[in-house]
Amino acid sequence: MQDSTEAPTSTPSPGRPARRGAQLAAVFTVLGVLLGAAALTRDVFDWRLGAGTPAVTATTAGADPASSLPASPAPGTPPPSAAPSSVRLDTLAVEAGAANLGTLPRQLAGQPEYDRPIVIGCPTNSGADKQREVAFRLQRRYLDLASTVRPFFSSPDARDGVVLVYAQVTIRQADGTFTRVTRGQQFDARMDSPRDLAANVEGADELTLRVQCEHPGGSVIFTAATVSAG
Repeated sequence: MQDSTEAPTSTPSPGRPARRGAQLAAVFTVLGVLLGAAALTRDVFDWRLGAGTPAVTATTAGADPASSLPASPAPGTPPPSAAPSSVRLDTLAVEAGAANLGTLPRQLAGQPEYDRPIVIGCPTNSGADKQREVAFRLQRRYLDLASTVRPFFSSPDARDGVVLVYAQVTIRQADGTFTRVTRGQQFDARMDSPRDLAANVEGADELTLRVQCEHPGGSVIFTAATVSAG
């Protein structure tokens, strides 16, 4: 009977794998803490940077620049109406009565309210000379007349004299005849109380200013006389 001898087999210690697992767990824990700290630092840095920097609005590629303009009115919406322009009456051609036009009295020269006046002399009030007229060419281009009537009498006894003013339009009819119609009038203008004169001149071929004076020797002065363009 022979004795058989077997080499002893080494058995690993049961405590060694446990220690190795604990070491790996510790390593992963440290890595997790480091990664978390890095992420937190990044978030805080981005927050502080963004707090003092205004947001930038991105522009979409290919966007039409006109899209930033105010929207156009919806179809059917009427556009805002523009105020009609005005034309000085003294720039229009005189059709008749040019001989009745006068000059501004020297006593009134240089006063701002008498800038570019239209001056019509008062009639003598004798015989047929009871009124004076001056006609301006309109050619149906204007809508409204506006002016201020300022009488002037050099004589102290006539300073309270009243003047009468008529704004008349002449319209050519289809048959070639002419019709004159009074569209505006002013009956109580005095030196110390000028009065406004307004008249509708739409469709008129001519505008005639007719004046009558309580006293002769004076003037009827039209200031700021304009017609609005149609």
